[in-house]
Amino acid sequence: MRSESAASRPATCYLCGSPKTRLLIANQTYSFQSCASCGFRMEDPLPSPRDDDELYGDEFYRERGLEVGLDEQNPIMRRLIAERLRLLTELNGSPGTLLDIGAGTGLFVEASTRAGWRALGIETSAAATRIAARIGTSSVRHGRLEDVSFEEKFDVVTLWDVLEHLADPRATLRRIRELLNDGGLVAVSLPNVAGLKARALGLRWRYYRREFGHVSHFSPETLAILLEQAGFDPVQVRTSGAFNLGKPFHLDPVDVVTKHRVLARLQSMADGAVGRVGLGEDLRVIARRSNT
Repeated sequence: MRSESAASRPATCYLCGSPKTRLLIANQTYSFQSCASCGFRMEDPLPSPRDDDELYGDEFYRERGLEVGLDEQNPIMRRLIAERLRLLTELNGSPGTLLDIGAGTGLFVEASTRAGWRALGIETSAAATRIAARIGTSSVRHGRLEDVSFEEKFDVVTLWDVLEHLADPRATLRRIRELLNDGGLVAVSLPNVAGLKARALGLRWRYYRREFGHVSHFSPETLAILLEQAGFDPVQVRTSGAFNLGKPFHLDPVDVVTKHRVLARLQSMADGAVGRVGLGEDLRVIARRSNT
């Protein structure tokens, strides 16, 4: 089911307001608008919240191995969480207060708590919050950001693979700005539509498929614009990740890292090379709350 308000929206770019947009037919059931001025892409018409809720049931987390706790996660997941946490602790100066939006099964909240942060998560998926309560001690509330009240402000708010799912990401970021202490940080990760893999695959890029639930596609440039519009100053922009070099050998990324030392080293070199020139598939931006 599509939202009526979305269907009636004028064909202008959400990000920059330009009327120079064109439809990209990603599959038979929905399309994306692409802006010729800034390059931002957004699904049109937008899905309803109910559509997204149906994507994230128990099966979604079971298929991805997310029904187990932090210590049982694969080494790639553990390393990613640890790296993100080290960066945020360094930029904040020390552990502080942290809110993880779209916390999933609570893995990042759990890791943050262990590292000395006072961490809280919110998650819209009832399945995820049930799993979080079962596998760890993390505090993950079920609900949407606009429906939850908080007793304190935060030093850091994280949106790991979340912003691209939101119908109005600018409004969410503005709400986050209100929740942050002066100089507080927001951390965003999502797929890079300007990355090498997205460019090579075109409309066959997997993140156009409805099963991923992505309604927006950002590049480093368009994500920086959105953050600035919402009152943030980007302080770090990074991309990482290339093609899985183990795919021709029927190896998934975890197998490459854990079972093939030479291939793992080559993968690391390839990931670093594309990341340094902004062509990695994974985009991460850390931004600080502006004082203006």
